Amino acid sequence: MSPHHFFEDIYWNLAQACAWVEYREKQLVNDFSVADRNKYMALGIYPSMWPAGRKRHGSVEDLRRALEQGRIKSSGYRRHTPESLEEIPAAEWTDFEIRPPLVSFSGQPSNQPWNAVRVLSADMKKHWRDVGEVSLRTKFDWAEIKTMYDAIVDRQPTMSTNKKIEELQLEFAERFNKDAPTRTTIQSKIKIWS
Repeated sequence: MSPHHFFEDIYWNLAQACAWVEYREKQLVNDFSVADRNKYMALGIYPSMWPAGRKRHGSVEDLRRALEQGRIKSSGYRRHTPESLEEIPAAEWTDFEIRPPLVSFSGQPSNQPWNAVRVLSADMKKHWRDVGEVSLRTKFDWAEIKTMYDAIVDRQPTMSTNKKIEELQLEFAERFNKDAPTRTTIQSKIKIWS
């Protein structure tokens, strides 16, 4: 009997979703099929002990923002009605913090309004492509760059577009350890996104 590949499951828990956003490793998605807070925290503590080739491609905040903006749907069990699986309204994510696999109100880690939160794996794979797939298809993962740009806009809404582009280029180069797209390429994408 072949081993079960949790990466192919219809739903992922929040630890699996965060592992995918941060590292894009199918094996980590499989490893976190049983969500464990301590195990997830240990994953990021010692980058010097990471396997060869592991890189961080995103952040837990990227996932929270996608949930808040309704680009990724989630469901779970409300703490006060644990017998009923419900869709979590996107607007609620504004006040939440993800501590894989837990969701709590920002600054209140013990106040967890939802349990057993899950997302559709197909949505996750569509929004955050496999690194190999992206590199074969295009030089840049524009969905990820848009997420980064949106975060900059959220942080600095009054900053000029040129400054936002400069910050995006710096953040991109730092996160992916490669040259960022040119200013004109980013400007053309911003016109499409607006």
